[in-house]
Amino acid sequence: MKRTILTISALLLCRVLYGQENNFPINVLAYQWTTTHQTLTFTYPGSANTSCNGNVDMDGHFSSGGNFSASGTTSSSCSTSYTPPTSQNIDIQKPVVYILADSDSNRMVLACTRNVRWSQCHALNPGQFLARMNNGHFEVQGASSKGKEEWVRFDVVQQTAISRQQPQTASAQEAPVSIEAPKSDASTANSGFPNRWKSMNSGTIRTLRFEGDYLYAELVLPEAAAKAGTFFLTEAKKDGDKYVGKTNGHAVKTQDGPSCSVTVPIEFTLVTSDRIEGRSFTPPLDAKLDWNTCTYSPPAEWLSFVWIPVK
Repeated sequence: MKRTILTISALLLCRVLYGQENNFPINVLAYQWTTTHQTLTFTYPGSANTSCNGNVDMDGHFSSGGNFSASGTTSSSCSTSYTPPTSQNIDIQKPVVYILADSDSNRMVLACTRNVRWSQCHALNPGQFLARMNNGHFEVQGASSKGKEEWVRFDVVQQTAISRQQPQTASAQEAPVSIEAPKSDASTANSGFPNRWKSMNSGTIRTLRFEGDYLYAELVLPEAAAKAGTFFLTEAKKDGDKYVGKTNGHAVKTQDGPSCSVTVPIEFTLVTSDRIEGRSFTPPLDAKLDWNTCTYSPPAEWLSFVWIPVK
């Protein structure tokens, strides 16, 4: 399926028209592979084949298989065989990757199709990348399978403007909760919300605080992991009856060892003082992390979660 580039944000268009710096940062949030299917029908034309046995000319020269008659000719027999037209359906499959990414003013869905095995099209792991507009095409700087930097072309199949607002100052009734000295058995002054929450899915503990329309959460890690540089921080903004945001993380395998950064979208659909529900685009709990490519197997997907206060 061929996809065309949709509208380009005014900011990107100005950079192209007025010759400003063409490279700009984007933040890749997540990616997902899928496969397109297209059925092609091939038709083979029919044919006819006629064969005859026996022949003689007027001089009486015989050819093999002929039966000579008194009139000086041979008697011959002919037959015709027919092959009818035929058709065959073939399913053409092409891998397509969709990438969710933010520029400084737009949230975009990027896509490219891997038409051949050696295609440049590949996924982008969550994190920061450089992008540009090149002759009307949207390109992102990535790395090839050999580790060489290259510009990969994507189609912008969807984009929406991002409205960025400064966090509001918390009121006296919405005083922020300190995560440096959390209280495990008491509610805070922030609308009666506890500040330590436990995931019913993974058993992990997070500290939670509010600032105006913003919700902040931090994963509580073992001391050794925290000292090595591992962290997972969540920021979400109130949007109607839910909170929408992202989790930024940095995982370190060992001290001074390999590390991977990740940014995933997250939504809180229910936020009360005794239960929090939502979903995030994360790998399954049993997923394996490849420290060389910073990719998970199985890959990330939307997974629901439930948090309850730590008593």
